[in-house]
Amino acid sequence: MTTAGPGLVAGRYRVTESLGEGGMGRVWRARDVVLDRDVAVKEVVLPAELLARERDALRRRTLREARAAARLTHPNVARVFDVFEVDEHPWIVLEHVPSRSLQEVLDAEGSLEPRRVAQIGLALLDALRAAHRAGVLHRDVKPSNVLLAADGRVVLTDFGIATIEEDGGTTSSDLLLGSPQYMAPERALRGESVAASDLWSLGATLYAAVEGRPPYQRPSAVGTLMALAAEEPEAPRQAGVLGAVLAGLLRKDPERRIDADEAGRLLRAAAAPVEESSAVVRSWLRRWRWVLALSVTLLIVAGTVVVLAATAERAGNGERAGNGEQAGNGERAGTGLAPSAGPTEATSPSPSVTPSVPSSAAARPDASSGSRVTLPAVPSGWTDYRDPTGFSVYVPKGWTRSREGSIVYFRGAGRVLGIDQTTHPNMNPVADWRGKADYRVAHGDFPGYHEVHIVAVNYFVKAADWEFTFDGSHARQHVNNRGVVVNDHQAYGIYWQTPDSSWGDAYPDLQLVFRSFRPRP
Repeated sequence: MTTAGPGLVAGRYRVTESLGEGGMGRVWRARDVVLDRDVAVKEVVLPAELLARERDALRRRTLREARAAARLTHPNVARVFDVFEVDEHPWIVLEHVPSRSLQEVLDAEGSLEPRRVAQIGLALLDALRAAHRAGVLHRDVKPSNVLLAADGRVVLTDFGIATIEEDGGTTSSDLLLGSPQYMAPERALRGESVAASDLWSLGATLYAAVEGRPPYQRPSAVGTLMALAAEEPEAPRQAGVLGAVLAGLLRKDPERRIDADEAGRLLRAAAAPVEESSAVVRSWLRRWRWVLALSVTLLIVAGTVVVLAATAERAGNGERAGNGEQAGNGERAGTGLAPSAGPTEATSPSPSVTPSVPSSAAARPDASSGSRVTLPAVPSGWTDYRDPTGFSVYVPKGWTRSREGSIVYFRGAGRVLGIDQTTHPNMNPVADWRGKADYRVAHGDFPGYHEVHIVAVNYFVKAADWEFTFDGSHARQHVNNRGVVVNDHQAYGIYWQTPDSSWGDAYPDLQLVFRSFRPRP
């Protein structure tokens, strides 16, 4: 290994120590004296057996494609900061990530448990997706290019081969670049590179992480390539929940190989806690217990109604006790329609959206008891929207309405209201939100995600709020997603999003939405 660095490179990068050396180059830790930060500088070493014209072509391609890789900005990709030439040698300046490589961890500690490998795989898959969207193929995914950072990140580094191998082919000397143990069959046999080739290398890397060795390992590179061409990989013995995704990624034919979406689905399932499967089983059991309890309750209520009807008839004149008024304010106590807790800071209700409720206000049925509860009056600037599917809710006038699948959206004033519905309720809305939150966050749908809470709320039969913030395109956003079970065959989702900075101001409007919402009769 090289221990002596080249001093001050390009007039600004002062080399401090060697970080490693391989067939494709030498890497040093250096200090950027202009920006006063640590970086990793890599001298790309072109193979000596190349002809002069090939070396020149590869040198130019190195610079061009390294600049393309510099467009990648993703937490799981080591950033490319700079690219330049010194004495006709290409150099690449990379983000310095304090870390150990996955290969170093495997060498020191042995194979990893499947769930941890699945988590690593999800991060690498996100990195590859970002690269592929930018038109960059990695071409050398392997454990030594996977960094397990001190800050907890999983970082894919060294797009070196991507910068020196032409898209879809090899050099005129048929030089094959890369590590044979982690090289996709189409690259090894035909010199072809596509996005699916990176996915095969991802599968080989995860195989090595969970089994302690790559899927094809022979004493020589030629032997490895021959095995890759003629043999199937040995069935993994320690993969456990990773078995399906490894089998799908390591298919020889890139047309039959699973794509990134399917790989992500399988990896998320493998990364889920072991308790989650038993939790799902318990949630069905709970649903049937709830249905049974509801049936018994309905029988009791029906008997009570018969008794009350007979009593009222004997009382004569059809007079009803209480004249339909309950709790003294036109609103039934304990209806389950009380709003959930608001933000931690106090908010003053806006007069325009929380008028006093006259005793003659309209009423809606309470799904939890069959009685009717008072609706607030429709405030100025709002309208009572009636959806063709049967639900109703107050929405501000002038907001644009759109329908996307089962969801109807209303947008205006920088806010979003969405109403979704299903005829197959999950009777544990808290667990339902937890599963969806884990999936959506792992999928990268909410960058900068911060969870406020996932908590049960008193609303209709059952309900839960999933409240969180995330980084939007222009400002941080604040979301409350309420899952509402109204009976055993109907549930709704009420989605509310505003800029985080105006969450408190918009909060009374959200409460009006909750108070005015009426499900399909």
